[in-house]
Amino acid sequence: MAAETVVRSRYCGLRDIYVAKLTQNTQTAYATETPVKLARAINAKISDKWSSEKVYSDDGTEETITSYEGTEVEIEVATLAPQDRALLFGQLYENGFLVKSKDDLAPELALGYRTKRRNGKYEFVWLYCGKFGQGVDDEHETQAEKVTGKSNTIKGDFYDRQKDGLYQIVVDESNLLDEHADAKAAITDWFSKVQEKEQATVTG
Repeated sequence: MAAETVVRSRYCGLRDIYVAKLTQNTQTAYATETPVKLARAINAKISDKWSSEKVYSDDGTEETITSYEGTEVEIEVATLAPQDRALLFGQLYENGFLVKSKDDLAPELALGYRTKRRNGKYEFVWLYCGKFGQGVDDEHETQAEKVTGKSNTIKGDFYDRQKDGLYQIVVDESNLLDEHADAKAAITDWFSKVQEKEQATVTG
């Protein structure tokens, strides 16, 4: 049997940032509302954070224990509408007014996006749960001869869901094989819902 060809192509683009508000995140259930598209994407930094601790015995390292601490997310978008801010940060948008309070609580959200590779294929991603509790960076300046457009940057912390410890699902289109029917079907409508990998039923 021929060896499987692994495709490694550099990232070269980012688009289609979606969020979906969580309606359930418990030990037994995970569910979200229908995903909503945010503003046009400019760039994103997604950083998984892990800690490690060495265990020693017999004057040497016995093992290294690692644990997932969360994922830091920083996304720059073209601009945020008041409706986006209400969704992301739990602020009140009513009768055309956006009202911010010190008591606003950012809701739990799932975050989806796709990033382009040099070969023209995409990598599709969903982060299962997190909050943009760090708010938004707004930058303004007076208009001069040369007009400079400003963007918005949002920062959040994402983490594993309570049901099963999963925190992210990814499909790399570059490496899909003929037998990867479920993954192929998922990316045709990736942002219609927060995607799940169906678990095979084990019988015996």
